[in-house]
Amino acid sequence: MKNLKMKKVLIIVASLLIGMQAHAQLVTGAGYLHNIESTKSKEGRAMGDAAHLNGFYLGASYNLAFGQYFGVAPGLYLDMLFQSKNIYEGSPFGGVPVGGSFSSNYTEVALSLPVNLTGQYEIGNNISILAFAGPTFRLGLMARSTYNASASIGPIHGSTSDAYDHYGDKGDTNRFNILLGGGVGVQVGDIQFLLGYDHTLLNATKFENFTTGRHQIKAGINFAF
Repeated sequence: MKNLKMKKVLIIVASLLIGMQAHAQLVTGAGYLHNIESTKSKEGRAMGDAAHLNGFYLGASYNLAFGQYFGVAPGLYLDMLFQSKNIYEGSPFGGVPVGGSFSSNYTEVALSLPVNLTGQYEIGNNISILAFAGPTFRLGLMARSTYNASASIGPIHGSTSDAYDHYGDKGDTNRFNILLGGGVGVQVGDIQFLLGYDHTLLNATKFENFTTGRHQIKAGINFAF
């Protein structure tokens, strides 16, 4: 009798898995990222100007539909962000040319694991409106800044360079964070056009007296299989 009940349970579970598989869909995509990072003191005072980072993402998600309109979509994406600054000042002093320059380059690579609740509603022949919302678990793989400075007085020139690992033992940034957000889109055939927004929930800096957070805008194209 116990074996018979167990077989019935296994048959039911298998049937549910087969039904779910029939409504599963692999989605791959890539897009543009724009991050705005700001730091505040414990009293809430802004510390300097906000940093603007630009980059892109690429990866895939696996959409599991529950019914006709709703589902859940876990995914895995690679994010890359960049920032560059170049400053040069020069003027003659006593007839002698004097100048100096400074440049910095920032590169960040991270893995993002979104788990979104999704909604889809067909509005026309093979055209649907999409919506998604949920948390994204983010793990930083690399965050590195390089600096170059040079100065000249007439024919005399000098330069120096340095690098800084933001995730290192002496770094200023935490690797792990959680983002919360959502977005909307349109699907035409097997192609999805998406626009989304996320913001961080955890403090990104290691310094106790400061709070660093990000707001993220993303726009991309997905291909559903």
